[in-house]
Amino acid sequence: MTEQAAPGATGTSADDEPLCAQARELAAAPDGDAVDRVEERIAVLRRALASGEPSAPALLAHAHLALGERREAADLLTPSVMGRRESEHAGLLGETLAAIGDHDSAEAAFLVGLDGGDPGATNDYGVFLRERGRTQEALYVLDRAVRLGDELAPLNLVALHLEELDDPVTATELAEDLLDEAKPATLLALADCRLAADRVDEAADLYRRAAEQGAPCANIYHGWFLRDRRGDHEGAEEHLRRAHEVGEPGAAFHLGRFLFDQGRLDEAQPYVEEAAWRGDPDAVALLEAQYRGLVDEYDD
Repeated sequence: MTEQAAPGATGTSADDEPLCAQARELAAAPDGDAVDRVEERIAVLRRALASGEPSAPALLAHAHLALGERREAADLLTPSVMGRRESEHAGLLGETLAAIGDHDSAEAAFLVGLDGGDPGATNDYGVFLRERGRTQEALYVLDRAVRLGDELAPLNLVALHLEELDDPVTATELAEDLLDEAKPATLLALADCRLAADRVDEAADLYRRAAEQGAPCANIYHGWFLRDRRGDHEGAEEHLRRAHEVGEPGAAFHLGRFLFDQGRLDEAQPYVEEAAWRGDPDAVALLEAQYRGLVDEYDD
């Protein structure tokens, strides 16, 4: 899924929305993710909401999500997406509803984004369909997301052909056709195809270049590649920690899982818990397995 940009970052100024500007400053502070700082941000944004500042609902939704409060976030986003049919935050609402298990409402939200031509929401809808086993629909939607210019859609479309459809030939043809140095996620798509063809050195170079160019999720991909294909656990941990530092989607779970596999359970716990309250089903499953004493049987 796509990483959401900070809402309301364009089209408004601090003079227009002083309370939202204050909340953004709190979020940008070095300790902006700390619980007390997020709670302070929520208090400011509630005042912004009462004052009618346009960016307040989405900013407040993001703040609630930072605390794992998905229902509160969904309630804030629903009026604009489902009521006024505004597509800007349809993907975020869809992801949030899917995380709390309301799949019908999530799909309705994604469709608002699809109808509005929002690239990120269209990509997220394609991923949602893939996770539901609706492969042919996912193919159509992800192809549309590629055409709309979503950054992650080429990677997700190639992965669908490579994994669900077990069609490495088509996947490779797509990855080569979509390759664009200006869109570093396409490097990851081709790297996966090269790895599937056991062209490991070429894959290594592509993963490295994607990470250097800041592709979404690139440090996660590179980290697991280094561990699983190079046996480089130190390098893998460096990349996975970097992924968490820069906020790559899903990084908390991947770092936690890596540390669990290393037997460093106390270090892993906070990251897995963070991923779980953000709605990551793999993290939830890992915590449940740990609770039941079945960690060794858990396999992602």
